[in-house]
Amino acid sequence: MASSAVVVGIAAPGLLALAQTLVPEESEHKRDVLLAWMRHRERQARHRVLAQRSRRARSRQ
Repeated sequence: MASSAVVVGIAAPGLLALAQTLVPEESEHKRDVLLAWMRHRERQARHRVLAQRSRRARSRQ
């Protein structure tokens, strides 16, 4: 039982190091996803403002 804990203790840091190497922290994919999310939020905000303006215009009529 103790030997399996030792194997896990040795293998886990190695797997984490391998994962960090294969999937770098600063990747182009993460940047692209973040930029797409920011554009999406901007479109939502713009749509929200336009919807509020049209509601106000209808309520004034």
